[in-house]
Amino acid sequence: MNNISKSVISVAIANILSFSILGIHTNSYGVENRPINRVVHANFPVAIGKSAVYDLSESAYRVAVGDPSIADVRLISNKEIYVLGKKPGTTNISIWQEGSKILVLNVTVGSDTLSLRTLLDNLFPTEKSYSVSTAGDFLVLSGKISDALGVQQVVKISEEYSGKKVLNMLVTEDLPQVLIEVKVAEIDKTIANKLGIQINGSNFSFNPIGILGAASATATSNLIGSIGSTDAFLQANVQSGLVKILAEPNIVAISGQEGKFLAGGIVFLPIPQSSSTGGGSVITLQQQPYGVGVKFTPTVLRGGKINLKVAPEVSEVNPTGITVSSNGSTTVLPSINTRQASTTVQLNDGQSFAIGGLIKNNVVEVISAFPWLANVPILGALFRSSSFQNDRTELLIIVTPRIVKPLNNKPELPTDKFIQPSQNEFLFNGKLEGDPPPTKEIIREEKPNKGQVLTLPESETKSSLQSPRNVELSNDGVKK
Repeated sequence: MNNISKSVISVAIANILSFSILGIHTNSYGVENRPINRVVHANFPVAIGKSAVYDLSESAYRVAVGDPSIADVRLISNKEIYVLGKKPGTTNISIWQEGSKILVLNVTVGSDTLSLRTLLDNLFPTEKSYSVSTAGDFLVLSGKISDALGVQQVVKISEEYSGKKVLNMLVTEDLPQVLIEVKVAEIDKTIANKLGIQINGSNFSFNPIGILGAASATATSNLIGSIGSTDAFLQANVQSGLVKILAEPNIVAISGQEGKFLAGGIVFLPIPQSSSTGGGSVITLQQQPYGVGVKFTPTVLRGGKINLKVAPEVSEVNPTGITVSSNGSTTVLPSINTRQASTTVQLNDGQSFAIGGLIKNNVVEVISAFPWLANVPILGALFRSSSFQNDRTELLIIVTPRIVKPLNNKPELPTDKFIQPSQNEFLFNGKLEGDPPPTKEIIREEKPNKGQVLTLPESETKSSLQSPRNVELSNDGVKK
């Protein structure tokens, strides 16, 4: 009985030892132990859900994987290893080879960068200086792309293809800088003609249009006459007005970045708001900028073409304003006249585009007359007043982008030529700028070279009738 129990115990121990050995080498193939002299490392990327075969230069007799949940490994033959990517991450595969050598493969399991790179190469055949890799759950794009638009397109395609976040480490060549020249030209012409009559007496008054009055009669051309207590005013007025506006804002911005420019000021507009206490209204002031400004975003495309998103604006404060009457008081509120446009165009370097224009022609005619009497031939004009007004406006907005480079030398400034006047020039001569200092003319005397031909003027010849002659110098500078 003792011998039987001893044999059973020994068999059980042997089984336990065999199972433990199998558990230790679950992911290893070949259990032969040999001395190791050197260790070599190599990188081996694998896409998720795809397999790859790694070819060995030397025969292998044993292989093991660090994390089998990330990658699975099989030794197909003594010189081929099968690797399958399971989930994103990194692990390593140890390969024991002949010659006491261990090859350690650093396996990175991530997105399928090879197929993505193939797609990008087909879409951008001229781009060869970039790479696609993975870092955890991120897709990494590195290298150089020729322009900013190409960077945006590559990043967008990579995000849509992989469904992962893209870490953009792409750089471009020196980004071009774009100068935009905007011209806003406007002509506003107003023509007004008025002809009217007004008669005032002690018991009557006649004013067909209401454009005349004793107080305002001096504002226009009038003919005034009085007979007893009766006054008569005859008004004839021709008024013409012309307004020219020309604004040329210029600004420079890097391709892909927004540039903004404004030269003007700020006016405060009253804004009524309801009060939280008492239920009354509170007037708050809101800032409203005005002036000449432009906001644009240039993008330089391949071939020098420029995609331009531009929004120019020219505005000024209306001198008349808006009259508001409330509770017996009259207030003049400021108003702003604005011309602005916002659009996106595409054109080459140095080309011009008219992005906006306006032609407006308003005609207002008013005739006021006394019934029946105004229809009397010739004399009816005395009982009729006429008013004619014509407003014509022409507006044109032109943009011109140019690809520019910085200057190596300091440019000339508008203030460089200003000279402050002295007290005598300012007080006695009434000059706002001083006179520039006199320049001294430097005359350099140069000796003629050997064999040089000089043309002597006629003054050096004794005869004024003799034409200029050519004189050749010898080696010692003496005339021949």
